[in-house]
Amino acid sequence: MKLTAYAQAASPGVIQVWVGMFGTEAPPAPSFRLDQTQATPFAPSVMTPIRDQRTGVSGKPINHRGIFRFAVPDLGRPYLVEIVAGSERYVFTTNSLPLEIPKLLEGSFNILLCSCYFQPEDVKGLLGSTISQIQLQPHLTVMAGDQVYVDLPLLEDLPEADPGLSQVIGDKYLVNWTSTQLQTQGLEPVLARAPVVNVPDDHEFWNNYPFRQKQLPNTWRDTTRRDWSNAARALYEDYQLAVPPAESGATRLDVEPIKMLFLDMRCNRDGDFDELMNPVAVTALSEWANELIADRAAGKAAVGLLSSGQALFINSATDADRVTVDAEMGNYKQFDFVLTQLKRLANEGIPVVYLTGDVHWGRVTRGTNLANGHAALYEVISSPSRLIRVPFLDAANESFNAVKGIFGKKDPWPRHSNPENAPSRFCDGPVFSLETLHKQRGDHVAIVSFTRNGTGVDFSVTYYAIHEDKAIAKSVKKGPYALRLA
Repeated sequence: MKLTAYAQAASPGVIQVWVGMFGTEAPPAPSFRLDQTQATPFAPSVMTPIRDQRTGVSGKPINHRGIFRFAVPDLGRPYLVEIVAGSERYVFTTNSLPLEIPKLLEGSFNILLCSCYFQPEDVKGLLGSTISQIQLQPHLTVMAGDQVYVDLPLLEDLPEADPGLSQVIGDKYLVNWTSTQLQTQGLEPVLARAPVVNVPDDHEFWNNYPFRQKQLPNTWRDTTRRDWSNAARALYEDYQLAVPPAESGATRLDVEPIKMLFLDMRCNRDGDFDELMNPVAVTALSEWANELIADRAAGKAAVGLLSSGQALFINSATDADRVTVDAEMGNYKQFDFVLTQLKRLANEGIPVVYLTGDVHWGRVTRGTNLANGHAALYEVISSPSRLIRVPFLDAANESFNAVKGIFGKKDPWPRHSNPENAPSRFCDGPVFSLETLHKQRGDHVAIVSFTRNGTGVDFSVTYYAIHEDKAIAKSVKKGPYALRLA
């Protein structure tokens, strides 16, 4: 049996642990110690089968997971978590969230932002080694989508039905989530760094989910597309969700004065370009905005943090591309509801930071409300952590770059596209003027750091390049940027 675990983000004063046991039909009940002291979870220890259709000699599932919650007295500080199950033992360090953002001279609240991880391109484990060398300790990790690429590599002969379909998808999750145990490369070093909140995007299913794709034969028919969707959703729920599926759609975490909301705007998309979110997410978004406005009315500091799996400051896809290539959030009617909440906050002078991934480049953008000159809306993008490989095209780019190096300087990122500038305007009533503050090319992750400064909050963004050449694998810090009430 193999044992692994990671901390899922929870409210201050709570440590929530996802535990996975693999290769046994009879998973033993785990026991826990926090800082060498026996710990009892809120509810009895229960392990449930992972729906990857992997079974043992008796026909029973062999892979299982469970979620366990513990109360801790000291907020924000690290805890040593020890899990014992049968003869296996797993140890890692994590923390609960602090109650509030520290003051300027007392430290910072740090969010590690990571997205778009294609495991086959991480042969040397550069993501894990980069993450382990970051000296700035994150308090929270945001996995902003495409934690797995279910639909890649493109030439893979993916089974059309179960059990084979769920087994192949499950194996991709297994490699990424238990890479240390399997002695391979994957996401386990990232998952182990701080409590994690997962936001899904299309490659948790397939490119431009839920629409059929010409390069993916399994999406061409309604039946096979439905079977693929069901299998991918089950594995997403088993590995990434921190709540029961009926309660999923939004994750709310507050570290005063920042109210954070992480939205699933992928799993519940329809085929008519109407809905992006389920009712849980819609309610959570409205309540998030209401609470920020109520704090402002009460004379309190108020800062919003919003996150999902696609860029905010990006043009909607054309009618043709939204089906065949990639639909953006703005292609959906329900995006108007998202804009309505952002407009409400902007009209109240409440600043918001939006975190995301998806586009395969990084960027920091500031949106200024033209009605009052208030810097009210920032977007921070971090993508990719390891870029997908495009057959033939990438090989050609690498060959051309090798020849280029003979006669001059090689491109350190021959497969990566250049970051785009943000559009000049966003939204209406109020209209935001957009200014691109920084563009980041190549594989990378970012840490977004927040500090209290007087009655407001400042934040900065540090990008960490992921490259085997140390001269290229540098960090660059941008900011600080002021988040103030207008």
